[in-house]
Amino acid sequence: MRVRTVYILLFLIFSTAVVHSQDETRKVSSRDTSYNSIATTKILNLLKPGKAPKVTLQLSFNYNIGHLDLAANENTFFRKDDFISGKNFGTRYGYGASLTGKIALHKEGNVRLNVSASYNRFLSNFVISESPEGKVSYNVFSGGLGIENNFTPQKKFKPYVGFELVASFISGKALLHTDSTDFDLKIKNSVRFGVTFNMGFEYAFNNKVGLNLGYKITHANIIGKKSQVPASVNETYLNDDKVTAGEVIPYAGWKQFLYSSFYAGVNFYFGMKNKK
Repeated sequence: MRVRTVYILLFLIFSTAVVHSQDETRKVSSRDTSYNSIATTKILNLLKPGKAPKVTLQLSFNYNIGHLDLAANENTFFRKDDFISGKNFGTRYGYGASLTGKIALHKEGNVRLNVSASYNRFLSNFVISESPEGKVSYNVFSGGLGIENNFTPQKKFKPYVGFELVASFISGKALLHTDSTDFDLKIKNSVRFGVTFNMGFEYAFNNKVGLNLGYKITHANIIGKKSQVPASVNETYLNDDKVTAGEVIPYAGWKQFLYSSFYAGVNFYFGMKNKK
């Protein structure tokens, strides 16, 4: 009888200890390892990975500054004698616009193929006053193909660098003042090949639209320089190649069509899911 009573007491003590242990375990797991509610949609969206745009369409407007022989004399007035002798192009400042398609070459979207079309205009009297000796202007239509590296394509802020091979069609006209009658000169269309280096950044407002700011430098006539005698006195070519000793070609001389562009514009994104 006493043995049975001892067993019953031991069973009651053991049962009480097990129930107490289960209560303690339930309290710890409820407090430390379980969620009381589902995460908000905003938090869940933050956890989702971003997605680089498959295609970016960039429209930009730029302000141009010429360098070297595209900076004219003393970076100021047009000088008729220097223009005729081929020392420089007679102008410096200009403006323009470009449309660039950027195509991602892989899923991550860092490396992009750039295809661009642009128009730039340079005038000797765009920023400074018109010279009493005359004026000159150029129209530059260009097409480019290049590669760009975007450092953070999945983020809203997207800095990038790149370069392009560029083909340019350059033409223009000049007005040369004389003591009697002003002289109109047509600069016939010439094809030149060069390169462009650019850097800048994009900021995506959402998955569809953003802005861009940047800088690029273009050397438009690395390949294709040529100087030739025109068929008419009222016409000339770009005439940017060296002239041999003893040869006389009006407006001809070794000249570099080099300029910087500061640009800003809007971007349109396709297939993008940006991250902050």
